[in-house]
Amino acid sequence: MQAAECPSLEAAQRLESELNALRSAYVSFSNFEHDDGAEGSPLLELGRRTGVPWYRANETRFHLKDPFEETVVMRIDRLVFFWGCGFDLGGPWLRQVMQALGATTCAAWPKLRIQCADPQARVAELTSFLRDEDFDEQFELTDDAARLSTALFSVSFERANTRQHLLFDDSGVQDWAFVSLLPQLDGENPTFLP
Repeated sequence: MQAAECPSLEAAQRLESELNALRSAYVSFSNFEHDDGAEGSPLLELGRRTGVPWYRANETRFHLKDPFEETVVMRIDRLVFFWGCGFDLGGPWLRQVMQALGATTCAAWPKLRIQCADPQARVAELTSFLRDEDFDEQFELTDDAARLSTALFSVSFERANTRQHLLFDDSGVQDWAFVSLLPQLDGENPTFLP
């Protein structure tokens, strides 16, 4: 997964648009079975436009189990997420590009924080949602902040000294539990944990 936090909603919308354009261009380009390094590659073009030259290396490529058409770009308030089934998309190179496009912080394994009026009530709603979606054993609920370091993805709900954390590990199913939860956070202004 690639994730980015932007300084404003407008910046996030621009980044979302750029990633959707990259996705569309890459789908068309890969349909012709061109090499990523060939002239006209969307990765080369994006690098030129952003001033972050694409370099041909294993960690900068798009490695997926499913066709590229199944990648997802999702914006949740000022955060933008980009993922597909498989491995890291573009690695640190794409995170540099996202910063060149206006993101202030980027991560491959985002840990989110949400300020809310009642963390316990909000977590109860979200755990109910996850259970309804058959993810009942694909997350951990804790108030122990030390446990955050053991999770690849997390969402922390905070108000004053009250904190509740939803943790997601590295199994493929837990990844999908996390991405299923993301749309439920729209309108809550999540940010990355520092």
